[in-house]
Parts: sequence; C-alpha cells; structure tokens
Amino acid sequence: MHVTDTSKLYASHPHLARIDKMWGTAQCRDYITQLLTDTRNGERRGFDPDHASTILKLLFEHDRAFPEHDRDHNGAWWLNELARREE
Repeated sequence: MHVTDTSKLYASHPHLARIDKMWGTAQCRDYITQLLTDTRNGERRGFDPDHASTILKLLFEHDRAFPEHDRDHNGAWWLNELARREE
C-alpha cells in the first residue's frame, strides 16, 4: 500500500479511492497518469494544486515501488533525481 496521504484527495474525490484497489498494477499507473493528462481537449478543469500534488506523489511512489509498470520511460528519469536529492 502507498504511504502518500490521500485522505483530503479522497474526501473531495471519492471515486479516486479505486487507486487503493489497483495499487501495484499497470492499470493503476495508467489511471494515475490519465488523471494528470488533459484528455478533454482543454475542457478539463483540473485538480486544485494540493490534490494535483497528491496525485503526482502517488505516481512517483508507484513508479518507485513498481518500476516494471513504467512503460512510458522504462525507468522514470525522476527516480534518479529523487535518489540524488535524498543523498
């Protein structure tokens, strides 16, 4: 299970709690990525900054824990950057 605090995100967007059920799967990564992508030709209002930040943290955490599901980059570039900053 993820460690990112999702309580405020799920309180505002209860349907996003499905992330917990999908956690650790390629479908979860695809879902999180889709949340951060405009798929409505500019018509999507988007998440407020705090919720967008939480979703991005979930993506980072998922990619770190399950790099085999990162089909976009075959090892996200930001993992190296995060590791460097944590040293």
